[in-house]
Amino acid sequence: MYKIKQISEDFYVKELIKLKFNSGNYSYFLLKKRNLTTLEAINTISKRFKINIKNIGYAGNKDKRAITEQYISILNCNLKDIKFNDLGLKFLGYGNERIKLGNNLGNEFLITVRNLDKKYNGIKFIVNYFDEQRFSKINIKIGKYLLQEKFKEICNLLKLDDENPIMSLNKFNKKELRFYLHSYQSFIFNKSVAEYLKNKYKYHKKVKYSSGSFIFVDKKENLKFPLISFDAKFNKKDKIYLKILKEEKINLEQFIIKKIPWLIEETSYRNVFANVKNFKIVKYEKDELNKGEFKQIISFTLPKGSYATILVKEIFE
Repeated sequence: MYKIKQISEDFYVKELIKLKFNSGNYSYFLLKKRNLTTLEAINTISKRFKINIKNIGYAGNKDKRAITEQYISILNCNLKDIKFNDLGLKFLGYGNERIKLGNNLGNEFLITVRNLDKKYNGIKFIVNYFDEQRFSKINIKIGKYLLQEKFKEICNLLKLDDENPIMSLNKFNKKELRFYLHSYQSFIFNKSVAEYLKNKYKYHKKVKYSSGSFIFVDKKENLKFPLISFDAKFNKKDKIYLKILKEEKINLEQFIIKKIPWLIEETSYRNVFANVKNFKIVKYEKDELNKGEFKQIISFTLPKGSYATILVKEIFE
């Protein structure tokens, strides 16, 4: 069985972004981290330098067990180059726009896959699933509890004061709470895509994961599925969502979370397939960490929001 992330250096990702520099109030930094989630890194910077977390902007979440590079903006900040523990900031310049979700243009990856007994070929596209990183720990449960308005239970899970759960959650980190809701939406997306592909294609490969199964196929469609919210509209191919929502005992009206209104978002749409660009086998050689086996180093570029670990599963499983 193949191994990835056996050491952090086996998984390297660099964010692609376009910044406009001028004399604005935002400082732009390249954030390099190791063995930290993006939220952990942002929280560390906020606490260590007494910066309001609302003033720190970033374009997306990066893997924890990895070496990652991404860009952040900080409002009214006089920090320069900084390095401590597994985190470094390189000052790039100033601008007048906050870096936010959506600014990411894609990501470059350099990944070492270990414990192999043969060489594997590349692929030109992947099924655009969300992977385990999105669903770690209790993310899906909290996301569903938000829709069910089980606010006291959420506070218990997050170790917050449950005497007034609405107040506690309104004071909680907004990005983190949104992430839990997005995790549940991503879970529904994955289930729906897998069900659709399994029903449509005779040939498919099934790979199990903690929240179900990935279904991989060898043909690609120009197709989008919704990350559902209260305003989702279902056409013929999307009717599978209604079946899954029924199984989950969730309805669209529950996405209008009246007691925490800033969590309410409109439905967005995600490509079911994502193109893989610049795939290259960098090396195939003996694996120094697994006796008698080989390692394959691969590089490639994926669109923003697509998971390199899905590519690895599709090729090496």
